Amino acid sequence: YQIIKDIGSALIYLHHDCAPYILHRDIKPSNILLDNNFNAKLADFGLSRIGNQDNATLLTNAIGTEGYIDPECRKVGKVKFYPSSDVYSFGIVLLDIVCTGKSREQVWELYIRGKVMEAADGRLHGGDDLDKRQMQRVAILGLWCSLLDSSMRPTVRKAMEVLERDEPLPDLNYLVNTSVPSAQQDTYTINSDQHALMIDES
Repeated sequence: YQIIKDIGSALIYLHHDCAPYILHRDIKPSNILLDNNFNAKLADFGLSRIGNQDNATLLTNAIGTEGYIDPECRKVGKVKFYPSSDVYSFGIVLLDIVCTGKSREQVWELYIRGKVMEAADGRLHGGDDLDKRQMQRVAILGLWCSLLDSSMRPTVRKAMEVLERDEPLPDLNYLVNTSVPSAQQDTYTINSDQHALMIDES
């Protein structure tokens, strides 16, 4: 839970506290470092870009890591990147953390059926009710952040306020038709063995 808060705090700084804002553009587990106390640090700013002075969109080449890049940015040539593009990647990382081995589509299906906890990695909560509730909230937050319609995603600040203040999560069911990828779109499996969090020994 603290790792998620640390990642969120880093993105809040980049998106809301920097003027102009900064887009990371490559948020994924392998770019999250943990120190000896398991404090998380967002790393590898090689693809990051500074936003426009008026905080408008940033036009640049499509780039990022497959599975984590915003679907709206998977185009040839110049595309527009928004802070919501980082929010999408953040959402996929949240699902990666709590739903190891499940595709995004599988998590959505379980959410629709009211069984999102079946997507959670049981090794992480050990049967504790509080941990289960936290994992459920993180999974739903991950789905919210990774909605295909970027206008429906929260800002990273709003997402973290909901998580840290224990605010009610939105009902995503009415958004499913516009949010769940069709069979023709890319699918991918969340695999923590392939995208493991790295330990920073420095």
